[in-house]
Amino acid sequence: MISTLSAIVLRPTPFQEGGLVVSFLTEHGERQVGVVKGARKPSAKWVSAFEPLGLVRVSFFGKEHAELKRVTRCELVHSPMTLGHLESSLVAACLADVFDRVAREGVEDDRLYRLLSACGRCLKADPGRALAVLAYAEHWLLHCMGLLPHPRLCGRCGGGEAPLVLFSDEHGWCCAACTPTDPREALPPGTREHLRALRTLPAAESPDPGGSDAARAVTHLLRDRLRRELGNLRSYEVLEKLVV
Repeated sequence: MISTLSAIVLRPTPFQEGGLVVSFLTEHGERQVGVVKGARKPSAKWVSAFEPLGLVRVSFFGKEHAELKRVTRCELVHSPMTLGHLESSLVAACLADVFDRVAREGVEDDRLYRLLSACGRCLKADPGRALAVLAYAEHWLLHCMGLLPHPRLCGRCGGGEAPLVLFSDEHGWCCAACTPTDPREALPPGTREHLRALRTLPAAESPDPGGSDAARAVTHLLRDRLRRELGNLRSYEVLEKLVV
């Protein structure tokens, strides 16, 4: 059985005899893995199609529910990579890494595909905003995973007026009206407004993660939550050493 669909390349891994095992995020939001024979040989015609975050048209051959299928055809439609732009390339690697862990075989969630597609387009259009795109993706990934409550109301008292001062795994966003907090440890003023911008603006207009104390605090907090959930992410370690 051959199935052809649009997908985004996530992780290419070297395989025996010059091949690759490549994971994809399909247009339905499902993770699929395929073997590409001879993809790393000098004569291979499609090696450039397997760069992380590349949008491709790919054909799989194999049984419907097989964990590993054979890739029989792969055409690159769009690549977010910008030659010579280190920050954008590192962010693309981070995005591929986290989506590869969040997406699941046999589980469709087209929100993941729409989100990653939007991020890829933004990286290509404006690679200088790569860190803003990453922060935007992290926020919405936590939302898709059910780990990020809406910031409009306090998770403890239900209030919506007092400044947010804390985020906890148990209660979500907590406000100053019901949560005594050392001012030195409280979330900075403007946290609620920054979260509102993340939720309402498109990826291309996502706020600068380093534009204010509140933006920096929220970015650090959400990234830490995502990394605790997904485990060790080598791509993030490289990003932090070279850029952040």
